[in-house]
Amino acid sequence: MSKPVSIYEKYFKDPKREPVLIDYVRTPIGKKRGTIVRHRGDDLVVHCYRTLLDRNDIDPNLIGDSIVSCNSQIGDCALDLGRTCALAAHLPVSVPGMSLNRQCASGAQAVMLAWQAIASGINDCVICGGVEVQNRYAIMSDTYVFDEDKGRPIMVPPNKKITTHPEVIESAKKYDSQFAGQINSAHVMGKVWMEKAGITRDEYREEVDQLSLRSHQKAINHWEERGREIEPIWCPNLDDEGNAILDENGEIAENSELSVLTERDETPRPSTSMEKLSNLRTIVGRRKYAFLTAGNSCPTSDGGGAQLWMTRGLAEEYGLRPRATILNFAVVGTDPVLQLTGPIKAMPEVLERANMSFDDMAYIEINEAFSSVIYACCYDLGLDWREERFNAWGGAIALGHPTGMTGLRLIGTNLHQLEDSSEEYAISSMCVGLGMSTATILKNENPK
Repeated sequence: MSKPVSIYEKYFKDPKREPVLIDYVRTPIGKKRGTIVRHRGDDLVVHCYRTLLDRNDIDPNLIGDSIVSCNSQIGDCALDLGRTCALAAHLPVSVPGMSLNRQCASGAQAVMLAWQAIASGINDCVICGGVEVQNRYAIMSDTYVFDEDKGRPIMVPPNKKITTHPEVIESAKKYDSQFAGQINSAHVMGKVWMEKAGITRDEYREEVDQLSLRSHQKAINHWEERGREIEPIWCPNLDDEGNAILDENGEIAENSELSVLTERDETPRPSTSMEKLSNLRTIVGRRKYAFLTAGNSCPTSDGGGAQLWMTRGLAEEYGLRPRATILNFAVVGTDPVLQLTGPIKAMPEVLERANMSFDDMAYIEINEAFSSVIYACCYDLGLDWREERFNAWGGAIALGHPTGMTGLRLIGTNLHQLEDSSEEYAISSMCVGLGMSTATILKNENPK
């Protein structure tokens, strides 16, 4: 392996100012009709913020900013989550906050912004988080407004000028498709890579169903390792009418028969089998190319997470052990018609910046938004989704994809994977709606 190139060492000089990851935590990921959705979305981040502060003995006045990501910023996931979560977690009022939306890569972007704020000298310490409650606020919920004339909410569609972009027109013709939603893009990707690989629809369907099964098997088999990311959370029980049962103050009653302690991810399905997956009906496309099902796509899910970053010097001052650093990262734009091919571009770019290759990575995480995304990325990048280092503890097809927090989770999962194995480097990447991607190389501060 050639000497890795650190983005910090390349552009900054003071090693004491290098951003380091001190801690990471997340909630369990909840399923449809599960327990996590019974919480306010912002309270999931508050839970993680409080956990980080309880576990790390620092003066909260040192925190220079609170950055929280969310895809659908609506309802209790709106109103500048960074600020509201900081206040609700009882951080000092001097801590400002911001919310951000880079679609599915929002969580990864929150981490990158925290890193950038510290590296640039703006802040010495930043807390960041991500959240999504998809089973209450579905993707694109924030595009609906109430129409007074019709007496109901209506969706405000994306700007029509996007479809007149010359490159979008060219791509739509090339793929006999159009600029549309992510499910349509996942379907078109399947068709394109099916033909590229020279396999039949039935062969392709079997491959992506096996990919799904493998995701569930890894998630089930690696619970003990993955579970260390999680801080259990009390969730209210429901009454006969389906309403949350709260205490006399209208709060969730912890350590009470009124509530249940959720400790595990609710989404992995131990009973998943190839027989069950192969019998699921397809959700889009004509028979000749149809392959996408609820079984080989990520389920709707709910969850929150958070990370604590600070300068290396500040960590030393407070006696905190740095756990990881970001060696390098990349953000790219890609074809909006296919939308979800971004990791194919972003991962080689960040590896080139770091003077590294996939062979240097102990773990590789590519978000399993849809099975066709993983197939396409692995095909073009020369990766094998069957190998142990690839989505080693299960991916989003099994775990779910709370879009505002998944990127943060992948970086956090890489952290635990590296610590568990004492390996040094891991990479994660997100496909993103509207045609974008992020990729991040994480370096373990305490390798073997």
